Amino acid sequence: MRVDTVKGCSYVVTCTGACTVQAVLDGASPLLVLEASKEGQYGFVAPTDAVEVSDEYALVTQTFKGAVPGLSARDGIQPGDDATLKSLLAESGTFTGTVNANGGVNIPLAVGAATDTGAVNRLYAAGMAGVTGILTSNAFLNTDAITASGSSTVTKTVPYHLAGIKVPKGTHSTIQARFEVSNPQWNYSSFAGFSFLWRATNAAKLSFGIGRGGKTIRPDLSIDSYSIIPANGLAYNHGEILDITFDNVRDSQRNGYTIKVREIYALTAADGWQVKTTTSFIPASQNEPVPWTIAKVIYQQKSAANIAKYEDTGALWLMLTGGQGYNLYQIATCRGVSNFETGVGVSQWVADVVNNTAGDVSVYAGTGEYTYYQPGGMNPVFYGLEAVGINAIESEETEAFEDINVPLES
Repeated sequence: MRVDTVKGCSYVVTCTGACTVQAVLDGASPLLVLEASKEGQYGFVAPTDAVEVSDEYALVTQTFKGAVPGLSARDGIQPGDDATLKSLLAESGTFTGTVNANGGVNIPLAVGAATDTGAVNRLYAAGMAGVTGILTSNAFLNTDAITASGSSTVTKTVPYHLAGIKVPKGTHSTIQARFEVSNPQWNYSSFAGFSFLWRATNAAKLSFGIGRGGKTIRPDLSIDSYSIIPANGLAYNHGEILDITFDNVRDSQRNGYTIKVREIYALTAADGWQVKTTTSFIPASQNEPVPWTIAKVIYQQKSAANIAKYEDTGALWLMLTGGQGYNLYQIATCRGVSNFETGVGVSQWVADVVNNTAGDVSVYAGTGEYTYYQPGGMNPVFYGLEAVGINAIESEETEAFEDINVPLES
């Protein structure tokens, strides 16, 4: 290995074993050779243009005039202040300065019993997980306030925690549910995300609003209609609405299910309301039906969004059970909401079920959990989900919002 240097520099070679260092002049015969038969530190001054280390047991410390650490004479170093250049030429070495992992150092965890260092790392990671747990709060499902249109019935499985809604065959039902939360905000909010228990045993649509701005709920419309729209005659406001459609139709050719997400938002009053439609595909090679296998619906955003700019700040995930090799899928990216427009974040959801099956269809719902920004205004939960989840998005299309309001056929 060859280390470019400046002529006349001084060197300290720290050997971890027997090593040979030689100074050369543009590839000519060595003018100076340093051989160390054992580990230790050895100093010398090289009168030439380069230093070559023939063995992989040395850490070379080079001191010269006027350089930026990490550069060499070939990078245009000029005389000036003292600086240090270090080149690690071994699998291990001794460092006199602080070494950190900002450069992307990968430290694998050893298999088996934890070493002392491994134990500390694990405790530190557990502590960070505890911090994340502290920066969350529960959202309790108000089982007393769940409504379901038509002949559907609501069963409070566990009051303020779990409920089941049964939709008889040949009927339609619009189900509305609310969460009870401590409302921890004033004019601004640190809302960064929300997740909640929800699943259905057949085709269904799930809608919920995020942030401030009135929302109008419209029950008993066709499955393609919008169950929630901006209030006050579509007047410009903050916040947004997410609408997820599960058709429960298995694609036998591709072995999976298509999911459609519609996001209604407005950046400016002049532009008006927009709708971004995202189509995703979740593989289900073992015939795991969606939305039957949904365990949680998850919304998180990495940071507060810009009110007047679309930056893909937020995202939607589904946590699934069943036999899939993966159980976390990202199904949409979203504009997200700012701290000014959030309020408590998500406070309710609306589900529409059209039961065309031979038996009852059930919707099972439960509690939720709010995520708040950690110090610095960032949300590590977002990055964690993005790192371990599978991106199932296949297409995105944005256009001006046009209301779809089709009543059910009688």
